[in-house]
Amino acid sequence: MVKKDGYTIQLENIHYLAPTTNSGTTIFFVLEGELRVTSAGQTFLLQESDLIVINHQQHYSIRGVTPNIVMKLQITGPFFALYYPAYFQYSFDCFSSGLDPGREKMVTLLRKNLANMMIATANGLENSVLESQSALFQMMLLLTRFFKNEHVSEDKLAVHDTRITRIIQQLEQQFDEPITLQSIAEQEYLSVAYLSRYFKKMTGLGFLQYLTQIRLEHSLEDLCYSSATISQIAQKNGFSSSKNFTTSFKTYYGKSPASYRRDFLAAPQALDKHQTPIPEVTPIKPSPAVLVKLSHYRQDAEKVSFMNEIPFEQKQIAISLGKQETIPRPLHILTIGELKKVLHHNVQTQIETAAAELRVRYVGIRHLIFGSTLLSEKETDETMPTSSPYANASLAIDYLKKLGISLFIRVEYQDISSDETLYFEKLTQFMQHMIQVYGSPYVKTWYFMYYEPYNTVASRKELQRVYLKLRDVIKSFHASIQVGSYLPFSERRETPLANHEWILQNRDAVDFIGFNANQNEAVDFTKSAQKDFIITKDYVLSKTQKLKRYLKENRWDKPLMLTNWNTLTGNTRYTNGTFFRGALIFQTVLAVSSEVAGLGFWINTELHEEDLSGRNIRLDGLELFHFFNGKRPAYFSLKFKERLRGKIVARGEHFVMTENEDGYQLVLLNCTNMNPLYSVEDSFLRDYRKEFHVQLDGLVPGEYQLRKFQFDRENGALYSKYWQLNSKHGLDSEIMDYIVQDAQPTLSVSDELITENWSFYAYLDVNAIQFYEFRRTL
Repeated sequence: MVKKDGYTIQLENIHYLAPTTNSGTTIFFVLEGELRVTSAGQTFLLQESDLIVINHQQHYSIRGVTPNIVMKLQITGPFFALYYPAYFQYSFDCFSSGLDPGREKMVTLLRKNLANMMIATANGLENSVLESQSALFQMMLLLTRFFKNEHVSEDKLAVHDTRITRIIQQLEQQFDEPITLQSIAEQEYLSVAYLSRYFKKMTGLGFLQYLTQIRLEHSLEDLCYSSATISQIAQKNGFSSSKNFTTSFKTYYGKSPASYRRDFLAAPQALDKHQTPIPEVTPIKPSPAVLVKLSHYRQDAEKVSFMNEIPFEQKQIAISLGKQETIPRPLHILTIGELKKVLHHNVQTQIETAAAELRVRYVGIRHLIFGSTLLSEKETDETMPTSSPYANASLAIDYLKKLGISLFIRVEYQDISSDETLYFEKLTQFMQHMIQVYGSPYVKTWYFMYYEPYNTVASRKELQRVYLKLRDVIKSFHASIQVGSYLPFSERRETPLANHEWILQNRDAVDFIGFNANQNEAVDFTKSAQKDFIITKDYVLSKTQKLKRYLKENRWDKPLMLTNWNTLTGNTRYTNGTFFRGALIFQTVLAVSSEVAGLGFWINTELHEEDLSGRNIRLDGLELFHFFNGKRPAYFSLKFKERLRGKIVARGEHFVMTENEDGYQLVLLNCTNMNPLYSVEDSFLRDYRKEFHVQLDGLVPGEYQLRKFQFDRENGALYSKYWQLNSKHGLDSEIMDYIVQDAQPTLSVSDELITENWSFYAYLDVNAIQFYEFRRTL
């Protein structure tokens, strides 16, 4: 046994521990065998690796079910309160086998630090005391951060001053002296009446009751393990007389001191009349085998040590199944730039992946007529030319048609106005060729979006004239082809820009409206005040709803296509790869999907940047892939949204839950709207991490397989792996392949017996997503 001021740690074989009241906080950690602990009207069976925390002033008893090895750590109340002044306001709820799921990592860390304490103590090296106390403080931190429950009256003082700690420490140390409430009151310059009320408020017990319990607990050892008389024991432990001792003892333990001693000596652990009774507790020295076992607990905690370093904001989520909502499924448009990009091998790989996993059914293309996809016609003396200006386009469309993917074509006003006659001539020829080769059933599924940016110099009448001419040409090939227009809309003014208001006078000629919504428009990134960035919360949804409201006021009811959008990115020169946005993207996708008919994404950074026309930083769209086929956070966020099945039965700021024929799905989100520049400093991010205590009500009871996907900066984000493996000498294909394969959200699987009301804990990093699937078993 090692006893220090404030704590004691030892290994024991516990056969029987008579009912007693705990002083301070005690942890029992079973290394071998089984224990049965009775406390607070409950019985707990502890097997190997289990641990339990017994709280201050908690009554308990223990019986060994089998021979055992138990680590026992006792921390006195005054010592704990010295470092955590609110100690007496809380109890710690920790029985390892009875905790809600999600606390496993915390228990693993408790085991690790208990093991560290005992190993350091056994080694007896120069820095053993420092190592042992470091582990002790880590455990105290874990208990106060993740396992505390308030247990005192609601009217208790919110702020705990150090006076109560000082008084309790004095009682613990001087219990055998004639100490009184009046002497303490004089010492603290308080009235007796005030101190009496204050003490009970802070501890839940009266002053004399508290002091008596301390004296009684200390008297037990003398009563059971010494031959001292009742009068001697009373005097030794601060009681004024043996009568007072006997009365208090009987009130607390239900029997007199003499009866307690007699029952203890004749306890059932005695084998027969002629044998010495088996001791209640046998101290054990740490053997090499025990130290090896303890070292395994340290190794188990290596991957979760970070949880002990970071504060979490605690939130409680109560989810009750209610009104059902349909999961929205808008069109997903994957913009690639020019059509001929489809012929690139890496682009094909990305398109196939997006089509299979993200329900992409449209490819967005630009500069179809005057770009580089259509080849120039060449003079030839062949009767039937063997070359065609549509060679690249045909190869690309052959490929897309086999995948069931259609075209979403952006038609630039500037392209048309550069040579209007030639443009419409070539467009007509192109459409004739497409109808002839691929047939009307395929071509009629295409979308054409007329586009001119907000800062146009073209007049309202000119924009209208060109659009109507474009519509007539396209519709002449098939009336079902959708022809619409982009509408620059100001979120702040809640109106479109003046030159584009022609659309309102031509509602019957516009099949759909395309628009952009980019949170980066709403803030000045040179400012750092957090309030400047809070206004971006729900910006994309807000702009979408304002546009819909404006159109409704003008008697419009046509589909909306959100072709370009983004969450906050900041200045990507400084924040690229550091600002993880997974939850923000998921939240926006889910919210906006019910408001629009189509949602656009860029395929990758390389093709997005090609469309910049000389600009350096692109903030207006989300890319799904990196140039080497790695998946960006937007990809996984969209994949999680597409993974949702059935009906949405519960929805809130931090969660969405669905029910389907196989069970339930739950998505937890830690959405954080902040200046992205803060993301380069981990110290800023710590304040935004959250702990959720999730309570699920109304589930169908039964056995479930629980699948949990975790997606955050360290689990699924590519840049974390990229920087770990980066080298000034470059990255070859082997390293790149490893990064791409390893940068996936992590998956864990467990079997759970779910009751109608089931709860668990979850810890989410900044903008993290946790996706749970509760699958019913047969």
